[in-house]
Formats: sequence, C-alpha cells, structure tokens
Amino acid sequence: MANSSRLLGIDVAYTIAIVGCVVSAFYFTMSERLLTLDRAKYHYFFDFFPALFFFLNGFTVTLTMRDRRISSRKLLSYLSKRGAVLMLFGAITLYMWPMNIFFASGFMFVIAPYTAQWNSNLIRIIALLAVILAISLFYLGVPAHATYVLPDLSRGEMLGISGFILFNGYFSPLPWLIFFFMGLLYGREEIRPRGILPPSSLLGIVLIIAAFFIQRFTKKIITNTSPDAALINFRMLLPAFVFYATGMAVILMNAVIFIFRKSKTEVIIRFVQTISSSKYSALLFQMLIGILTIAASNVQIFSKRFVLPLYVMAASILTFALVFIWRKKVNTVGPMEWVIKRISGSSKK
Repeated sequence: MANSSRLLGIDVAYTIAIVGCVVSAFYFTMSERLLTLDRAKYHYFFDFFPALFFFLNGFTVTLTMRDRRISSRKLLSYLSKRGAVLMLFGAITLYMWPMNIFFASGFMFVIAPYTAQWNSNLIRIIALLAVILAISLFYLGVPAHATYVLPDLSRGEMLGISGFILFNGYFSPLPWLIFFFMGLLYGREEIRPRGILPPSSLLGIVLIIAAFFIQRFTKKIITNTSPDAALINFRMLLPAFVFYATGMAVILMNAVIFIFRKSKTEVIIRFVQTISSSKYSALLFQMLIGILTIAASNVQIFSKRFVLPLYVMAASILTFALVFIWRKKVNTVGPMEWVIKRISGSSKK
C-alpha cells in the first residue's frame, strides 16, 4: 500500500514538472527570453520545474535499483541505452531547441550506471564541486552561451572546449546535473512521510531560507557590468538556486506522497499516470508545436499584452491533448517512449 502511494506520488510530481516545463518553454521561447537569456538570475518559479524533473529522474533511478525484482545488471544496461537514445534525439534537434531537455536527460541516464553506485558522501562532494566549478570557471575565461554553439578553436583556446561541454546552451550539464545527484540521494532515504511536514521537509525549509540569504550575499558581490554580465550573474546565483530548488523538490515530494496516500480521485490518477508515463512524448509535442508556431507566425505578435498568455494556455492544452489522442487513437505508448522501448528493451528480468 505504501509503495503504491509512493509511486502515485511520483506520477503526480512528474506531472507537475512536465506541465511546468511545457508552460515555461512556450512562454520563454515565444517571448524570446530563453534564447537571449537577458535575466540576471534564475526564475524561481519557472526554472524550478526542470530542476524538479531532473531531481525525479535521479530519484526514480535509485528507487528502481532498490527493487530486488529487477536485475541490477540489466537495469544498468537499460539506463545506458535509454540515455543514448535521448542524447541522440536531443543532438539531432539541437538546431530546433538549443541544448534541450532530451539531451540533458540522456546525458544523466548515460552516467547513471556509474553515479548511482557511488557512496552517498561522494555524491554530496561531487555535487558541491559542481556548484563551485560552475562559479569559478568564469574567472578563468570559460565562455558561456545561452544558445547551442559549436566550439570555437580558431585561436587555439582549449577553454572553448570547456565552455562547449559545460556551459553550452540552457540545458548544458551544469547546473541541471546537480539536481539529478540530489534526487539520487533523496531516493536512498526511507520515503514514508508521516504528516505533511516530516523531518526531511523541515530540512527543505531550511534550504529555502538559506537560499534567500545566499542570494542576498551573492548580489552584493556581483559587480560585473560587461555585455556578458547576465550570463556571469546567472552562474554566480547558482548556489542560491540549488538550495532553493532542492528544498522545494523535497517538500513537494513528501507532500504529494502523503496527500495521495489519503486522497485518491480516479480522474486525477488517470491523468497523472498518462502524463507521467508519456513525459518525453509531451515534451516532443511541445517542441513541435513551438517550432510550427515560430515558422508560421511573426514572433513580434507575442509582445502584445494578452496574446502571449492566451497562446501559452492554448498551446499547453493542445500539447497534453495530443498525448491523450495519441494514446487513444494510435498506441497506448507515447511515440518517444515507444522508440526508447524498442531500442532499449526492458529493465525487467
């Protein structure tokens, strides 16, 4: 019973993450905010959803590895193949969606067979080093790009390779890999929240409060006013965002697992299980709708006051409607999940 409630809670959390990712992708793409990256800080509402998505990826990897009914050897092989498929698809679509969530997820699943077996303390250290690395490398002149670009070696600078690997596009490995690590650690805990605020949720609140003070301190030491200031500030504010998004993810996970242990509505269950099991297909439909919109319209129209919110609402509803239509009319498995399953096989014995 507890296990089924936990699985339903994961479906609910994935649905929240996917809905948020879809809405934010439409909003930032159409308003051209994502591609220009003119924000000097993380958006604490919209950027939380991809952080939650990657957190859940790490969480579910750990939970699956703890399932004795599944062969560890076969699971690790499955994760690598699944990651390779997602990375390949993400790489093919980079010119349409710069450094997209498919590529980032695939990268995490490719390294999962190794990182998931690390000692918990080692994962904490690596995550901390990733935060420090993300901040410190810009002092060495490592370039950062909001959109996907090819490495520039015209001047023979190896720093271009570092920027190409680590900071190339919105969903480049840092900072999103950190949330995957946090999910791995969370999955190793005994996830049976008793009450709406278990000890781990209290820790999550502490992390959020700490994020507030870290951001205040960071803003005081940001003095760069160069044309690349937004990217530098973006990276400098990473520690606060990591604390905030990790704390929020833990609180949300505990809350949904507890709530759906008590309350279960059939309509809600059917919806969240459909979206959760077709999450990559939902992201695929979102990408296609966005590309068609850009190709068929003048993006400037979205600068009008009411056009953008109405479009985001309509396009998001259409995205999820296509998931249900596909599963009802074409196949019970979403198109992306079907491809992954055909190539990767199953993780079962």
